[in-house]
Amino acid sequence: MYCEYGDENAKQVNHIDGNPKNNAEDNPETICHDCEKINHSGFWAQVQGILEVYQESKYNQNEIIRFTRELRQKGKPDEEIKAFLGLKNPVAWEEDPDYLSKLFGFISSRPFRRMPKPLLSEEEQKDRLGDRANS
Repeated sequence: MYCEYGDENAKQVNHIDGNPKNNAEDNPETICHDCEKINHSGFWAQVQGILEVYQESKYNQNEIIRFTRELRQKGKPDEEIKAFLGLKNPVAWEEDPDYLSKLFGFISSRPFRRMPKPLLSEEEQKDRLGDRANS
């Protein structure tokens, strides 16, 4: 299902069942940062504004990720990459897995709208809530 990019410095933990608290041995897996952006497309499309969605492509999603990475490393601009991939008919991102499953995601090289705040661990969240309750 994923592109199988081998750079250990570009890996992300993914929870197969979507529950970040479920660290059962068979639930976490590692995927590349780009595959993670496709998995969590709402954040990258709606919040960060860098994920585009298309109805047509010459390639499957994993190939799109691999070719995009390779072509960016060669200095190719987004428009040239999208033409190579045959990405056509851009559509709006919608929070609907059935709708999204028939589409193709492209991670643009546009800068993020804003950098996300670092996530707090569960323990840090509890500490902050406790501090508020004691105030």
